[in-house]
Amino acid sequence: ENQLCFDLLESWLIQNPDAAGFKRDGQSIFRELALFQDYHSLSSFKNALAVFMSENRQNRVSFDSNNLVLTAGATSANETLMFCLANPGDAFLLPTPYYPGFDRDLKWRTGVEIVPIQCSSSNGFRITKLALEEAYEQAKKLNLNVKGVLITNPSNPLGTTTTQTELNILFEFISKNKNIHLVSDEIYSGTAFSSSEFISVMEILKNNQLENTDVFNRVHIVYSLSKDLGLPGFRVGAMYSNDKDVISAATK
Repeated sequence: ENQLCFDLLESWLIQNPDAAGFKRDGQSIFRELALFQDYHSLSSFKNALAVFMSENRQNRVSFDSNNLVLTAGATSANETLMFCLANPGDAFLLPTPYYPGFDRDLKWRTGVEIVPIQCSSSNGFRITKLALEEAYEQAKKLNLNVKGVLITNPSNPLGTTTTQTELNILFEFISKNKNIHLVSDEIYSGTAFSSSEFISVMEILKNNQLENTDVFNRVHIVYSLSKDLGLPGFRVGAMYSNDKDVISAATK
């Protein structure tokens, strides 16, 4: 977690006591917040999070708060997406090395299987078309129905960002395979240095003018405040999807 920003957060909260003290314009909003809210978060918070996610991407793309589903951290967001997109026994392809917690987050309760995309240290563990196709064929040999590919961008544990070439390979793959989704865990999107250019999957959709294609609804993002703001204890996570059916299923 990014605990280096704690001094900035604490300073901001001291200078903005209304935000820290359940107040708005000097008046208490404790009752407003303490009583029952919409089960899927305050609309004002979703709007603020959508703006923040855009700012993390230098406002190159925008996010519709209606397409956000708030969860108790990224763990819950990833699991919720698995429940929405796959059935028990279906598979997701993950490039190696991947965050070991995915063996728990994606599999334990959903019954989803993980098939690794075997990336090599010889090229910096970059995703190649060959490695992706080999993982897909391996899943078919195991009689597994592949429902999607999940990446972390920026990567955990590598700390690298997914390149334009890799993203193009992934989009070409899901464009060719009409029932396969792409999930991008972008939990570190605000922690990428300028020397390692971060490109969101939303930028690929926009730049390639894919908004009105079937691919548009098969691309999803996971986000959280845990890493960029160092607030894992707040349990603020989110999944973002352009597919209204996925949003509906996630909020049932």
